[in-house]
Amino acid sequence: MTAQETDVVPAIHPFVAILGAEESDHTPQFAAAAVGPRGRSVMLASARAPACTGADLLGEQGRCERAWARQRRKAEAGQ
Repeated sequence: MTAQETDVVPAIHPFVAILGAEESDHTPQFAAAAVGPRGRSVMLASARAPACTGADLLGEQGRCERAWARQRRKAEAGQ
């Protein structure tokens, strides 16, 4: 199946830094930080980034179509 036969959607798996690099998630310290002010601040910033991207894409006529066309060209080139 080629990129022309199906939609190819770019995606990411981001990591959200609530604690410092020396600390780990899945710990009581992470749980405490996640429900605190730092966790809220980081999660709001993380939500803002894709929201702003969506607003940029939808705010200019033709921009979304150009972005999809570029994605299809990259998929066809194996990138």
